[in-house]
Amino acid sequence: MRYAKKILAGLLNVSLCILLLLPAAAPAQTGSRVAFSINPTEFAIGQKSSAVLSVFCVSTVPLTVSPGDTFSFFFDASVGTVSSIKAPPSVASSSLLAGDFAGTSGPNQVTITYNGQTKAFSFGDTVSVEVAFTAGAKVGTGKVSFSSRFTGSVNGNLPYTTVSIVDFANSGVTTVVHDQTLIGNGTAGSPLGVTVPLTLGGSTLAADEPILFVFNTTQQGTGIEAQSGDGGTAVIGIGNVDGSTGVAGTGGTGIKTGGGTGVVATGGPGNGVKGGTGLEARGGGSSGSDAGVGVVAQGGDSDNGTGGPGVSGIGGMGSGSGHTGGAGLFGVQGLGTNGATKGLAGIFNGDVEVSGSLSKGGGSFKIDHPLDPEHKYLYHSFVESPDMMNIYNGIARLDSNGEATVVLPDWLEALNTDFRYTLTAIGAPAPNLYIAEEVTGNRFKIAGGSAGAKVSWALTGIRKDAWANAHRIPVEEDKSERERGHYLHPELFNQPEELGVEWARHPELMRQIKERRLKEIEELIQRTSQQ
Repeated sequence: MRYAKKILAGLLNVSLCILLLLPAAAPAQTGSRVAFSINPTEFAIGQKSSAVLSVFCVSTVPLTVSPGDTFSFFFDASVGTVSSIKAPPSVASSSLLAGDFAGTSGPNQVTITYNGQTKAFSFGDTVSVEVAFTAGAKVGTGKVSFSSRFTGSVNGNLPYTTVSIVDFANSGVTTVVHDQTLIGNGTAGSPLGVTVPLTLGGSTLAADEPILFVFNTTQQGTGIEAQSGDGGTAVIGIGNVDGSTGVAGTGGTGIKTGGGTGVVATGGPGNGVKGGTGLEARGGGSSGSDAGVGVVAQGGDSDNGTGGPGVSGIGGMGSGSGHTGGAGLFGVQGLGTNGATKGLAGIFNGDVEVSGSLSKGGGSFKIDHPLDPEHKYLYHSFVESPDMMNIYNGIARLDSNGEATVVLPDWLEALNTDFRYTLTAIGAPAPNLYIAEEVTGNRFKIAGGSAGAKVSWALTGIRKDAWANAHRIPVEEDKSERERGHYLHPELFNQPEELGVEWARHPELMRQIKERRLKEIEELIQRTSQQ
């Protein structure tokens, strides 16, 4: 029995967090959840002891406690009786005060009542009370149930956790009955353990209630840490056929420190081989509609500050001649089959800011066609140049002397150098037009025309600002040793895709992408053949 007791103590002293749903009586709190615990969960038969009863908020949306709100714990008669409250309730919260709570008790019930002003009951806030307790007279297990206006019931039964009444002096219990989630029988020869692999299955009261909930009350504590074996995957999350989420992670609410991170994924290090992927996500396939999104990321909202970015990408550090640091983001277009066209490597629905250089194979604007916006698009290509060139133009009206001074912005000469000029007469020939004075003092002068004539002028300049001087765009550049023999667009030179430059830069990643693509095509063919 002592061995069984020790094993049970190790397993049961973990506070059992029972997730509770908000009833319809308080619709403003819909989706809210609280959890409760009793510690310890094992008591010596017939002996006096003490127990700490706790209730804590596990909702990411703050609840609201009002005067008169109660949190009640009910003890089965088999568990034992409560004799008194040993100390006033204690509170772990940045807003709630311990003095606003009061505890009362009866033989089989303990109630914590809130008497303060209406306040937020936020994620991680905990209210506890310690009671004097006398355990039951029989070995076995019993229930401690919980009720509050934030909780519901299952088939009329309150949510509960179990405690054990054990006999430390006698070995009356020789085995422990359990289901397939545990192994062993609690004896010295076969101590209790957790089944590996462990499978937890069943249904919960609501879609937003998980099968397994882990809550670490330690400041900046981690809820779950998973580590794989050599080359293995630490966590795999697969959503069910009903559209449920494979893995969901919510960071802790920041009270004394910043808010916690929902999910942290770190790829395994490679010892002489490529390191592992930090996070791999694949959207669900579909046989009759659009497929699912691989990753959905939304930045956090702020009541009095800047909203958080949806995705923050930081490339890894590179080392050694001929190598580079990693890209902050890497996107590869999806292929199309059965008449579908290729996808895009990236879509930005809104303004985009690039603080560095932008390299591209081509570029254009794309707008709804001005003459047929409902049915057509209109494209125009960018104007390209081997120089970092700016273009300015306008119309000048010549004075009575056939001259005009064109006044330019006051920053023009600070930004540009090496000016070039083009003049075109409008309405009548003007063969004698010329630049009488070049740009100086942010202006230039036109002469040689007829009085009152209109002249179209164009001026170009080469950027000379600090950033441009430090980042001149090379007109020609030798490919690195790693990229030689590879192409940006191998298909245009009748070369296989493996001769693309990304295969030279990221051979393992591109191999994985191709394997996934071939597998997706195979799965699509199989699904199509089964329809």
